[in-house]
Amino acid sequence: MPARKRTANAASTSKNGESPLSPRSDDPAYQEKRKKNNEAVQRTREKTKKSAEERKKRIDDLRKENDSLKVQIEQGEKHISTLRDLIIQGEKTEDGHRIIQEILAGPDPDDND
Repeated sequence: MPARKRTANAASTSKNGESPLSPRSDDPAYQEKRKKNNEAVQRTREKTKKSAEERKKRIDDLRKENDSLKVQIEQGEKHISTLRDLIIQGEKTEDGHRIIQEILAGPDPDDND
């Protein structure tokens, strides 16, 4: 919702244009409060920005990990399919035996896809 515009009326301002309820800008206590408030606002903004950057990095890392896991799942499904086909065919060929041993041995260290 957009912010409402303030309208000045006779009751809210004094003759010199300052609000009767606001402290004078030359008051040292007021200036110190404003300084502390401005510093606190700056710290909060920096903290929020840092938090957003950390969330973005975490999201990127999780997406990369997710992609890697999807590749591993695809490879596992291919291995299962190959093993299933070899078992169904019942072939005891040397090539079939070699393929089974390669799959059961785990991922090839040279295979980094």
